[in-house]
Amino acid sequence: MNRESLLAVATLVVVLGALTTLALAGAVSDPAASETASDVEPAGHVSLTELTISADSVTGGTATLAVDTYLDHRGGPVENVTVVHRAIDTESGLVEATTEREVGRLEEESEHVVSSSVAVPRESGYEIETLVYRGGNRTESTSHTVEGVGSLTPAYADTDVEFHRFGGGSGGSLADVPAIGYSIESTTDERATLAVNSYLTNTGDDPESDLELEVVARQSGSNVVADAATVDLSTIEPGKTASPTAELTVPAEYDYYLDAVLWRDGTIVGTDRSVANLGPGSLSVNETATDSGLEVSDFAGGPTGADDGSDGYGADDDDGEDGEDGSGDGTPGFGIAVTAVTVLATIALARRFQ
Repeated sequence: MNRESLLAVATLVVVLGALTTLALAGAVSDPAASETASDVEPAGHVSLTELTISADSVTGGTATLAVDTYLDHRGGPVENVTVVHRAIDTESGLVEATTEREVGRLEEESEHVVSSSVAVPRESGYEIETLVYRGGNRTESTSHTVEGVGSLTPAYADTDVEFHRFGGGSGGSLADVPAIGYSIESTTDERATLAVNSYLTNTGDDPESDLELEVVARQSGSNVVADAATVDLSTIEPGKTASPTAELTVPAEYDYYLDAVLWRDGTIVGTDRSVANLGPGSLSVNETATDSGLEVSDFAGGPTGADDGSDGYGADDDDGEDGEDGSGDGTPGFGIAVTAVTVLATIALARRFQ
């Protein structure tokens, strides 16, 4: 065999060895084989990024808090994600409510908002704990404190209509002007008819309707209702002030508290007080029986005027303001003048019989 043949055989052996090595190493593969088998999907991850809490619905005894949980998903799909909220009373440390929300499978690499709610008693303050579970294992948690839940206004008492404050919140020359005023329409020897005006302003952004105003005249000494009237209010537009007028007829020569009560659907939503000085005194709103002013219990039964046609007044022992005009039994319209006339008539009759 010559040299050329030997070189050709050696070259063939080297080429075959190289091809065998490459084939075993996977460098040479079937062009039709799929390359996706080597692609490995990264593991999925869920993180808690933010938590927001707001008041949803409020009743007399319960406040429902809306809780939005923001979850950030990255990587591959994540299964069996659950969000749990616990409301813990900050005073007692007791768990008042627990809610659980199944999120399920997260696939898109984006932020997800999980909305839920927690109903708690409308009192105290609460620490809202939020726990994130994945496959039954807790992965993240956070907590927020909510105070002043008891000050939330129930839906039935929610209105933007208020008794007008003259002079604004900073006072001024009209700061002492009451939101309730009166004028004397007519009088007789024993009774006076009052036209009572109230000023109500819509401080909100929406029209307010379905409101009615009750005006009550209470005798200052006995706190007995002399007369009451109710006025239906028309719709009050935003930023506007309504001035309804109620007519009351009361015994003359007495001092009265004028109590204005704003009602909506059978519920008191606002109160205010002024005075009407028809007697010799100088009654003011600061001379109330308690420092807290009007109480809801004062109006729970609505108008409480006498139904038997009488004025319903008892003795005026507290203030003593009507002592000069009233008799010992507190009967309105019988003052010193009437007593003197009675005594003179008795003396005259006695002399006549003598």
